[in-house]
Parts: sequence; structure tokens; C-alpha cells
Amino acid sequence: MRLQLFSLATVLTFAVAATSTAQEAGKYDHYTIYDTDLPTRAEYAARRSQAIAAMDDRSALLVRAADVKNRSNDVDYEFRQRNNLLYLTGVTEDESALLLVPKGIIINGAVVHQVLFVKERSPQSETWTGITLGPATAATVTGIQTVLPYSQLAPQMKQLFPQITTLYYDDWKFGTEREPLTGAAYAWEEEMTKPVEAAAPSLVVKNAGIILNPMRLVKSPKELALMQRAIDASIEGHRQTIQAAKPGMHEYEFEAVMEYAFQRNGARWPGYPSIVGSGPNTCILHYETNRRKSEPGDVVLMDCGAEYHGYSADITRTFPVSGKFTAEQRTLYDLVLKAQNAGIAECRSGNNFRDPHRAANKVIADGLVTLGIIQNSGQVGRYFMHGTSHYLGLDVHDVGDYGTLVPGVVLTVEPGVYIKAGSPCDPKWWNIGIRIEDDILVTAQGPVNMSAALERTAEEIEGLMKQ
Repeated sequence: MRLQLFSLATVLTFAVAATSTAQEAGKYDHYTIYDTDLPTRAEYAARRSQAIAAMDDRSALLVRAADVKNRSNDVDYEFRQRNNLLYLTGVTEDESALLLVPKGIIINGAVVHQVLFVKERSPQSETWTGITLGPATAATVTGIQTVLPYSQLAPQMKQLFPQITTLYYDDWKFGTEREPLTGAAYAWEEEMTKPVEAAAPSLVVKNAGIILNPMRLVKSPKELALMQRAIDASIEGHRQTIQAAKPGMHEYEFEAVMEYAFQRNGARWPGYPSIVGSGPNTCILHYETNRRKSEPGDVVLMDCGAEYHGYSADITRTFPVSGKFTAEQRTLYDLVLKAQNAGIAECRSGNNFRDPHRAANKVIADGLVTLGIIQNSGQVGRYFMHGTSHYLGLDVHDVGDYGTLVPGVVLTVEPGVYIKAGSPCDPKWWNIGIRIEDDILVTAQGPVNMSAALERTAEEIEGLMKQ
């Protein structure tokens, strides 16, 4: 029986951040180190120092852990840490927070600039959910000298408020939620800041992303290595699913093969809900039902990416379930591939973030006009209705400024064509949805396709299905 969905493995894997060898495991009180490829303490420390350097002396930055979310009755969703706390500390536990204060805060008679808060250890709780850090071990593992119980967070912030004018606080939830009975809308950023500003009327609360997003945009070599692990696991998932595919398989069977390969390659979770659409479902951009039974002649669109230690891949392949594209499917596939190649070529340092989309969009617009599917390029949005790229990192849609591309940025290139039944074109094109997506690293020498090892052309896809 599964007693609680809070993952012991999530807790334990963090300990690698403190060491490069598993032999040091004995240094940590009851802590087991399983992984040896996370960023070092030195890299996390450098990130925190960079954040402090970007702030003025009358400010502070506070990032908190995610909350444990209830799934049903006494069962919780598996815990996934908030990205900013993960990025600055590597801590994977709930009830934790990091405070950065450029001017310092007095704790136990000393001026300190970094304070980590973690929950205190509880033998009773650890019997159920696994061993937690506790303040003493957290200090050793993270290298942060001042670690306090999480219960001290509110008192310490109350002490700090009179000394600062700006608090950079958390990464806010997007959008609003609406209460259905009254129709009242709640803007969460505003609602979260109100109590803080009421407690300190002279304080201005701002989004911590102002400081952290520019840092997270450019990936370090260690981050790129973790992203490559996620991408490699995703490549195996796509390849094995394509090889196993045959008419009559349900979409959830494709999904099962995919995510099995993720875990076999060390990626505990997908980076986002797997999109596996067959036949008419290929024309639904974020289809997640994954219940339909595939039929002979269908194409299957799989938009699936593994997450490895917080970093997500994002890859899409489309294949003919019967092993060979029809003439119409092949024509549209080759068009989308041509558009993707044009987009990838624009992922160069100095170009604008939107240049890949402009290139891919033009290829698809011109191609659809030539095929008679649309009458002019202005109608391209009828069948290609989304952007070509987004940033990739700790979020599958990662933070970024949508400005000039620079080395170290990773973005997707994913053009597509989706023609639903009933569309104003020849019915021979109906129920064909094609998307091809790869993960592209911007370098000083040009674009690098981090997922290039996965078969991409129509010939390669069909050849893979014969193996």
C-alpha cells in the first residue's frame, strides 16, 4: 500500500550536491548519497553570490519551498521543489526557504548574508516518509553556514523588515483563479503581497524572478550536462516507442513504453504530462487524454520529455503507426521538417528569440499555399497556430527575456501543421497533425541540436519502425 506520495528518493538524491563521490556518504547523519552528478556546493554558492551582487543594500531575497499538495484524503501528490530554491540550494524538501541579505542580518550575534531554513528532524515522521536533512546536516550538505529551523522563518523576517525597503519574494503563480459561486477573481501575486506589505508598510514586494531569471536563462556546463541526461532519456523513450508501435495500440500504451524508458535511464518523472495523440487527436496541441485506440493509417504525435534532477527535455516526433507515411502525410511531414531546419538555422548568438519562428512560419506558409491548402500566407495561422520556440531548463517553458539569443541559452524549435476534419481544404488532408521538436543550444559557433541523435527525417522514422 502506498502510504504517502512524498518521494524518499527526491529527498535522498539532493545529498549529492555536497560531494562528488559517494564515498563521503558517511559524513552525513543517516543520509545516503545515490547520485554523483548534481552541481557542486561551489556552483550553488556562486549562484547565491551572483544573486546578492545583483541586489542593493536595502533589499533582501526570499525563496520558499513548494507546498505539499493533497491529492485525495490522506494521499498527497508527489513533491516537486520550486525551481528558484532548487536553483540556489539544491534542497528538495518542503518546509524550507532561503534568505539572501546583501547588508546582512544579525543572527546569534553575528552578521550573516545567507540563511537557510529547513524543517527539524522528526523520528516519528521519518519512519513514514524517510530521513530529512535537519539544520545540522543541511549546513554540511549545502555549505550554507547559517541554517535555522523553518519555524524561525517568520520571526527572522519580522526582525529584518525594518532594515530593508525591497523584498524579492518567490516565483509567483501565473494568472488568476475565479471562485465559481461569487465570480470573484483572485490575483495570487497581489493577494500574497498584501499581508507582507501590511506587516511592513514601507516595504515594496517584488517578484524574485527580477533577480533570478537572467541568471537561469544562461545554463552552466553542469546544467547542460543534466539537460543532456534528460534529453538522452527522452531519445530512448521516443525511439523505443516508435519501434514498438503497431496499429491497435492505445495511446496509453505508447505513453507507457515512453515513460518506462525515462525511468530506466534515471529520469524519475516526465517534465510535463506526456502528449500522445493518434489520428484526429494529433490536431489537438496539448492533448493529454491518451485513451484512443490507434487505427491502421493513423499518424501518432508524441510530445514527451523526461525530467532529470529538475531539468526537463522537450521532444516531439510524429510517425505512421502502420510503418509508412501516406502520400499526404509524407508531404506535410517533409514541409514541417523543412520549416524546422529553417528555424534551427536561426538559433544563433545575436539573433532575436523570435527569428526561428519567423523562418519556420514563412516556410510553412509558402508550402501550404503551394499545396492549395490555404490561398495566401496570411491564412497560415489556421493550421500553424502556435509559436515555434520556448526556453528550456528547470521549467519545460523556462524563464527568459525573449530578446537577443546568447551562448548558453537552450530553446526548442517545434513547428507544426494541424488540419482537423472539416477544415476548408481538400478532405485528403484532414486528421493529419505533424509536429517535430528538438532542443537547441545556442553557442558562439552556431546552433547545436542536443537531441540530434533521435531519428528525424521521414526515411529515418520509417526505417526505425522496420527494426
